[in-house]
Amino acid sequence: AILLLHRDSLAVMASQSLLAVPPKSTKSVDFQEKLPRFIANNYDDEPSKFMDAIKELNGLREACVVKSPDRHETGLDLIIRYYDQLVAIENKLPISEGQIHIKFNWNDAFQTGFIGSKSASLVSGIYERCCVLFNIGSLQSLIAKSQNFDSDEGQKNAAKYFQGAAGTFQLLREQVFAHLQTAPTPDLSAETTTALSTLMLAQAQEVFVYKAYKDKIKTLVVAKLAMQCADLYSEALSNMQVGSIRSQWDKGWLSTVAAKSHYFHAVAQHHMGIVAQSNKSFGEAVARMKKAQELLKDAERKGEGNFKTYEITSTIRRDYEAVVKDNNFIYNDRVPDFGTLEPPGKASLAKTIQFQSPASNFLDLFVNLVSLPVSRALSAYNAKKEELVSGELEKIRTASSNLNEMLANKNLPAAIEDVSGDEVPESIKEKSEQLRSQGGIDAIEEKIYSLPELLQRNREILDETQRMLDEEEREDRNMKDRFNEKWKRTSSSNLTESIRNEVAKFQGIVETATKADMTVKQKFESHRSSIITLGKDEQDLESSIPKAGAMATIISGSQSVHQLRQLMEDVKTLKAEREVLEKQLKEPVTDITPKFLDALKTIGDVDEEAISEAHLRTEYGKLQEQVSESVERQTDLEKRIEVTYAQFQRETQQHGTSARDNTLKELATGFDVYQEIMNNLQEGSQFYNNLTPLLVKLQSKVSDFVFARTTEKDDLLKELQRTIVQAPTTQPPANPQYQQAQDSKKGPPRPLPPTPGGPPPPQAPTSGGPPPQPYPTNAPPPHGYYNQPPPPQAPGYM
Repeated sequence: AILLLHRDSLAVMASQSLLAVPPKSTKSVDFQEKLPRFIANNYDDEPSKFMDAIKELNGLREACVVKSPDRHETGLDLIIRYYDQLVAIENKLPISEGQIHIKFNWNDAFQTGFIGSKSASLVSGIYERCCVLFNIGSLQSLIAKSQNFDSDEGQKNAAKYFQGAAGTFQLLREQVFAHLQTAPTPDLSAETTTALSTLMLAQAQEVFVYKAYKDKIKTLVVAKLAMQCADLYSEALSNMQVGSIRSQWDKGWLSTVAAKSHYFHAVAQHHMGIVAQSNKSFGEAVARMKKAQELLKDAERKGEGNFKTYEITSTIRRDYEAVVKDNNFIYNDRVPDFGTLEPPGKASLAKTIQFQSPASNFLDLFVNLVSLPVSRALSAYNAKKEELVSGELEKIRTASSNLNEMLANKNLPAAIEDVSGDEVPESIKEKSEQLRSQGGIDAIEEKIYSLPELLQRNREILDETQRMLDEEEREDRNMKDRFNEKWKRTSSSNLTESIRNEVAKFQGIVETATKADMTVKQKFESHRSSIITLGKDEQDLESSIPKAGAMATIISGSQSVHQLRQLMEDVKTLKAEREVLEKQLKEPVTDITPKFLDALKTIGDVDEEAISEAHLRTEYGKLQEQVSESVERQTDLEKRIEVTYAQFQRETQQHGTSARDNTLKELATGFDVYQEIMNNLQEGSQFYNNLTPLLVKLQSKVSDFVFARTTEKDDLLKELQRTIVQAPTTQPPANPQYQQAQDSKKGPPRPLPPTPGGPPPPQAPTSGGPPPQPYPTNAPPPHGYYNQPPPPQAPGYM
């Protein structure tokens, strides 16, 4: 009957005296305003692909933190899903100063009244995540408290959710310390989260004590469970009474926790008394039950009306009276001093359940958007790939240019084709036809004179980007100089270092490209006449080449001519192979993205350099070997041409053909220069066209940054204006004694007679009253003076 009474009393206590953590409150934000712009500026994907995901993210936040979620597992799943989503986008869509400027405002959970309310607004996705984590712990405690403690399932769920809340607040303490360093509001401080974690664990242990009663567990086990519960409540009380947070708790929390510490100690001593009684140690039973009564009185007193012991007090009193009576009349066992008794043992069933993220059923709304570490790794890899490909192409083209120059100087292959001395050599005919098919000098002039226009467009975007950064920083310095320490925000120079480095990098690229364009133009001008000549039809071309005399014909059947012709075939083969090599070098290779993603998932980081080098070695290693082999073959080929050409000169040196030879050399060189310049101009146009969208993205990023800073500046100015206007004006000095005496003698001025039918005359101020206060001289101009709109973006680059 006694245990049944205990069970009934504990059921009432569990439903009424358990504490649930109130949630933090927040205001709505709009992810749709900023996320699409960031995606457009930092990713190759179209923002429209993610609009549904962004809308769903908006709705998810609204449902689980702006509004109160259901105090049920479905509500908990919803808020955990939002938390997991915040973690998932942390490396994809970073919300912070200088990145995505979304300000989250959260109120302190324990100080929400009109007077003394506390809140913090931060542009930080990590701050949002910590606040959501707090609300997860809050909801876990609310669900635990709302359980049906009369059912076994309700008891198990209550214990589970209290232990989960303990783990959540423990994780929150670590998260705040690791990422925010200082708590924006007191409820996120290490002291508060430590106290809440301990309190939740104590309440989980309390549920286990109650369940042990209901399940009729051995009395000694109940005693140990209750003693552990008392110690946890004592620890929670100590943590809650830390000076910096003592005043924040809701009325009744401290008294309830203090009462429970004594109450469960009383329960433990009562059960140890029952154990002693069953062991025939009646004196010990008397001492323990007497102590239990004292502890219950302390619990009632500490509870200050917020904690009731119900029938347990009368139960322990009756048990105490019964064991005293038996001992006095039957056993006469000596009653020991309570301080000499062994303390009850402890049995801890409540353990913190670590918060698991992500949940097993989590689906990332932005799964198709690679994280920024992977995106940056891809950018670095692409730069390495471009450098490798450009380097190999440069080796090929430099070698081919040197070979063409050597052949042109020797008038090859034209010299061995010019058997009559008055016809156009076959190789020159082929060069002329190819040049005309490519558009001749008109095509090259059109391309070469369009480059400045492309260059100017990119330069204007860069200049406008630089201007916006400089103007914003200048405004920020002006505000800092004007308001000094009152201007509390991160300086622009600290936020824009990476963006300015990016701008400087592009400026350097444009300057290098400008110099390269000038070199191409100069080379074109120096070979213009040869290119014009090659562009003529065959008849005009023939008339442009000087004739040779009859002695200029090559000796028929010459061994050197035969060898040179064979060597020229080798040259053709070498050039054809290089065309294939160039094409292979420019072709796309296997996507490296899966390797970066796998590394991020496996080890939590992307070793871009090691992964990139291994991938490039796999994809381009053989091609690099072929390029090196081609260059080595050319070296050997040039040596053989030199030897054979020297023999050719000895056989024909008596014949004077310098004027014709020089013209043919210039035409061959002109053709090679034409091909080189056409390739350069095509690459240059492609370079400028590819550069433009990158610069537009950079300009848009800077524009977003400037707009966010301007909005932040306006908010700060409004706050400063309110502070300045509301600040009390210095009181004027008191009048000297003699002036006060004169004023008292004069008395109040006589009022003017009223005007018939008019309003009564104004009343004079009462003697001794304060004079009218002037408008503060240090007040800023009227509201709106600073609220200028952000500088407009350059037209056409949105």
